[in-house]
Formats: sequence, structure tokens, C-alpha cells
Amino acid sequence: QLSLVINRAVEKRRLVLENRVLREEIESEDLLDETLIGRSPHMVQIRQQVKMLGDADIDVMVNGETGAGKDMVARALHEHSARKDKPFVAVNCGALPGEIIESELFGHESGAFTGANQKRIGKIEYANGGTLFLDEIESMPLDLQVKLLRVVETRGVERLGSNKTIPLDIRIVAASKDDLAVASAEGRFRQDLYFRLNVASINLLPLRDRTEDIL
Repeated sequence: QLSLVINRAVEKRRLVLENRVLREEIESEDLLDETLIGRSPHMVQIRQQVKMLGDADIDVMVNGETGAGKDMVARALHEHSARKDKPFVAVNCGALPGEIIESELFGHESGAFTGANQKRIGKIEYANGGTLFLDEIESMPLDLQVKLLRVVETRGVERLGSNKTIPLDIRIVAASKDDLAVASAEGRFRQDLYFRLNVASINLLPLRDRTEDIL
């Protein structure tokens, strides 16, 4: 009798856990459908890629024209990863003036340069534990690409005015409207940085190439 009761309890527990997993999968799928809208084969593939890469915890390159939805894909990758409860930090490399982008990204110590009256935590360090989204990365100056390459390789960052390396646990999602393979071949983007970031890639088509999604 005890054996029968235990077996029934185990079976009920298995069904409860199975039901919970199925419910989470359905909710996750619904959320993705609401975020990355479209029923074209291309958008179905994009959602499959996001689900597959979400938990892979590798750096991802998102390619597509302006307005194609690169930022939405980056956020979806974060929301479908184990890092979803940690910071999602977005940086538009094309919108930051050249004279402040280094401080914005890497942070600085007090007195690192004129006007640096107090310590500042950079965007890279603030993303620790979560996801760093570098939009329009093709706009990043070449000298900063060298420093970013070091961050990608070592998973550590040095604030301006400091020699101490702060270890990082981050995932990097980079986005570009330009073909970085071509840009690197032409010397406009560092080839080694491109290869480091392009562990996996998602290529977004503009709406005009998937007209069935317009409605």
C-alpha cells in the first residue's frame, strides 16, 4: 500500500512539473510572438534562432538595415536567457560624441582627466552579469575598437585612470547596418574584433522583403 501511494505521488509530481514546463514554454512563445511580429518564414526562423541562441550564452552579431528591429532582437535574446533578471545595457555607438564615448563605455576614476571630479561606472561594467548591447558598432572609432577587443578577449575592463582590471561576466550583442565583413576587408573595422563578436549571427530582412508581414 505504501509503495502504491509513493508511486501515485511520484506520478502526480511528474505531471505537475511537466505541466509547469509546458506552460512556461507557451508563455515564452507567446511573448516572443508579441515582440518579434510576423508570420513570414523569415520571422519564424528569426524567433527560432532567438530561442536557440538565448540560452547559448555566446556573443551574437545582429545585422540589418535601420528600422529592421535589431534592438528588439537583442532584447529578446536577453529576455530568453539565464541573464534576464540582470541588466540589459544598450549603447548606441553612433549617437555618442567621440570625446565622451570612451568614458561612457569604460568609466573613469576621479581625476582621470580634466572635469572627472568623481568616479564613474562605465556602461560595460554596469552590464556585469547581464547583456551589453552595442548598437551601430560600425560607428565606433578604430582606437576604441582595440580597447573593446581586449574586453571581449579577457572579459575584463579597466576604467580610465586605473591599472586595475575588473573581471566581467557579460554577454555582448552587437548590431550593425553595414556588412562588417566588407568593412573589415576595407580597413574600416577591425577584423579580429569582428571575428570575436561574430560567434553567431542573426540577419534581419527589411519589411519590404517580407511583405506578407505588413498587415
